[in-house]
Amino acid sequence: MQKCRELKGVIPVVQTPVREDGSIDTDALARLTGYLAGKGVGGYWALGTGSEDMNLSFEKRLTVARAITSANAGRLPLLLGASFFAMDDIFAFMDETAELEFDAYHVMPYHPVMGLDGVEKFYRDAADHASKPVWMYTSGNWCRYFPPEFVARLKDHPNIVGMKYSSSRTTDQIKVIGMAEPDFQVITAVATQFVMVLSVGVAASTTSWGGALPEPLLEIYELFRAGKQEEAIAAQHRFNAFMSRMPKRAKEWNFLTGAHEKYILSLRGICKPCMTSYYTELDEAEQAQMRAALEEFGYDVYLKEAA
Repeated sequence: MQKCRELKGVIPVVQTPVREDGSIDTDALARLTGYLAGKGVGGYWALGTGSEDMNLSFEKRLTVARAITSANAGRLPLLLGASFFAMDDIFAFMDETAELEFDAYHVMPYHPVMGLDGVEKFYRDAADHASKPVWMYTSGNWCRYFPPEFVARLKDHPNIVGMKYSSSRTTDQIKVIGMAEPDFQVITAVATQFVMVLSVGVAASTTSWGGALPEPLLEIYELFRAGKQEEAIAAQHRFNAFMSRMPKRAKEWNFLTGAHEKYILSLRGICKPCMTSYYTELDEAEQAQMRAALEEFGYDVYLKEAA
């Protein structure tokens, strides 16, 4: 069985910086990777949904893969997304990236109505083909829901080493978290639930907010690790209240908060606030709303630091 380094703490879903013409800004991606490492994150989840992967061409994804693996140079655990609608594209992407330096692929089947038997074949075929370990990845927003018994059917595949389980069904989350073993990691994905999942044994959680504003989430993690649970819960409530202030138009348009996150990254001097293709950016009123929310909760202090 191939190994994947253990993920701990905050794992950012890394944003994909783009220029006004839609091209990948590899210099900005390198800046973002270095800035996050300096903050103390536990690794990178690249080319996930928060990276706008479904809106990137095959070639643009290759550009991202080459740029982030070069910038990271093996320093932190790095998981690279290989989620495409066509299995031929998944195989081709795995073949094109096989020699790059990263820990594992993560793959989500973007087929929300496909039966679980088909999803099982999807994962077995992907894991059999991959030259690096594979993580399963589910989200009720993007693909078929995976019940705990489905995860149990696949967790012993010799090349499947982890599960990112994003769900609002707490009892199912706890069951899947309980399946974690030395050779099978389980992480979660909802930033507003971070302190809760830490309390039931999760070692790490991914979030695209960890790419733009990692400090509040790292604060929750460090307080929890220090045994300061009441303070960790208070920090979680503060972060959740901040999230409730997010402008709604762009979120509803994109079904992502990438526009909000990239605007924060632009304030940090890391990248431009450009979104890919048909995804909208924040307008001036929404930018002002974001700045007001950052100031209200004291998060604006982080933006004054050098990127």
